[in-house]
Amino acid sequence: MRPDVALSIFAAVLVALSCFLAARGIDAALGAERRQARARLDALSADADTPSSTSGQRRAAPRFRRNGRLAARLRADLRRAGLAWTVLDYVAIAALAGAGCGLATSIATGSLPLATLAGLVAAGVPPYLVQRRVATRAAQLNGQVVQTIELIASSLRSGFGFMQSIEFAAREQSEPIAGELRAMIRETELGVSVDEALERLLARTRDADLELVVSAVLVQRRVGGDLGEVLGNIAAMIHDRTHIRGQIRTLTAQARMSAWIVGLLPVGLGGVMTLLQPSHMAILIQEPLGRLLVLGALVLQIVGFAVVRRIAAIDY
Repeated sequence: MRPDVALSIFAAVLVALSCFLAARGIDAALGAERRQARARLDALSADADTPSSTSGQRRAAPRFRRNGRLAARLRADLRRAGLAWTVLDYVAIAALAGAGCGLATSIATGSLPLATLAGLVAAGVPPYLVQRRVATRAAQLNGQVVQTIELIASSLRSGFGFMQSIEFAAREQSEPIAGELRAMIRETELGVSVDEALERLLARTRDADLELVVSAVLVQRRVGGDLGEVLGNIAAMIHDRTHIRGQIRTLTAQARMSAWIVGLLPVGLGGVMTLLQPSHMAILIQEPLGRLLVLGALVLQIVGFAVVRRIAAIDY
């Protein structure tokens, strides 16, 4: 394919995606409340079983079921990241980043393979950032679990009911756990049972410590007992686990740092050599054998980095 044709294709894709995102932004600005209300109702009915489903729905093609699972997973990731995007917005932003970077690289270098590679790398940046945001919010939520349990337990000991204690904790705590508790309260107000609301809370957060709390509450609601005392004991246990987790991270910090240093050192050295001796490094790009060696080195770097990180990752 000629460079001018590739440039035209990249430009057309970029313009189309820009128009699409502009239209989505206008729609979001004009109908924000309606979209939020609909999203809340969809979230309530997303996991509901519908025995009266039609036979046509039961005979849905496997590829449609796979697409539905993929969309549901992307939607869950966006919600856990605290982003008000739709799945369509998410995909469009990734495509726009890829097309824009590919177009810029094509204009700068005139190389279609390099532009394609740059576009693929740029398209992977939004998913990476979303996953980083998910991990950050998950860590923040996990750090709030103990204090939230203590608030609920103290409220229960004071004579309040369970949902009143949840409302109290939602008012006292900050995001992200306050938003999850408010979502649980809204679900119960719309007719969802407390047990199901707790299970949905756990499905949204996927927090191991919160799973202990939900299990204890569900058991207590079936067999009875002093829930305040049970939650107090769970809070103490989670506090001890958090202390041990911090000690483990301290002991494995050197191994994790070694993985980053070993992984980034060849890249940095290659960049320095390119600046100092560009003619020597050009062989790795211009010659087929050089490109093969670079590809093999990248694969080995990724494998080595993953192995060191896996060794340093201790389950607790």
